[in-house]
Amino acid sequence: MRLLAAVSLTLFCIAAHAADAPTPHLLAPGVLSTGDDEWGFTMSPQGDALWFNKADRGYRVQVIMESTKDADGRWQAPQVAAFSGQYRDIDPAMSPDGRTLVFASNRPVQAGGARRPDFDLWRVDRLPSGGWSEPRHLGDAVNSSGSETNSSIAADGSLYFAASGRDGVLGQRDLMRARATPDGYARAEPLPAPINTDADESNHWIAPDQGYLLFLSNRPGGIGENDLYISVHDGDGWSAPRNLGAPFNRPGASGVFTPFVDATGGWLYFAERRSAMDPLPDRPLSTSELDAYLRSAGNGQGDLYVMPWSAEAYR
Repeated sequence: MRLLAAVSLTLFCIAAHAADAPTPHLLAPGVLSTGDDEWGFTMSPQGDALWFNKADRGYRVQVIMESTKDADGRWQAPQVAAFSGQYRDIDPAMSPDGRTLVFASNRPVQAGGARRPDFDLWRVDRLPSGGWSEPRHLGDAVNSSGSETNSSIAADGSLYFAASGRDGVLGQRDLMRARATPDGYARAEPLPAPINTDADESNHWIAPDQGYLLFLSNRPGGIGENDLYISVHDGDGWSAPRNLGAPFNRPGASGVFTPFVDATGGWLYFAERRSAMDPLPDRPLSTSELDAYLRSAGNGQGDLYVMPWSAEAYR
């Protein structure tokens, strides 16, 4: 009876908050959010440049795209980032100071070597010219024989990322942290309970001051296939993760991916596979309607979304 009451109270709180939650909107439809598969998102601290992923349906081609704002503040057509385009590059993450971008790649660690069967983490640094340095492998303190993806960088340089197939991982993927050192990183360690479980934890974002963490998990008790959670760090440890409910988590939904909060703390960006034809129409589609659906955002491929955000509302 107590368990039933607790579950009912949790669902009531989620539903009550959802009633007041802002609505996500497509980010620059037709320019950034298109009929292609888009996900992975990060932004410069000034808010004038962003990076995200595009991929084909089979994920054989995965590239990082870059877009900047024009003089009127509108996002321009994205271009393949200077450091991407040859290998499978995913999950860009910009540091809070705008100087370093970390990403996952299957590129060879040694020049002339074979492409990796999984992903390692790499970094590029901003040059005085405004361009990028050559990509640099983050080494064995961060990378392993398993797969490392989906990174996020704190203000002190600590690197958070998702890992699979390595020692210390409890579930399919767990979240790790590698503290920054003068010459690189200390050996990465898994985040403690209640963050990591024997379920899947990934697709996270860490606040610059490491005061709270957003992450995706398929742990029991969720609403959809994967749900977005928030956990707060009080100086002694992480709070029990709180399910964010709607509009992020919906029954039957695969979940929102690669959350990112901008430097103001007031805007949340994420990717999701939503269909504009949900529910399906009760009449036959015309050829032009079908073509428009398949070639536009909202066709069930990944799209980029943005919405107002306040972490305090979920603490």
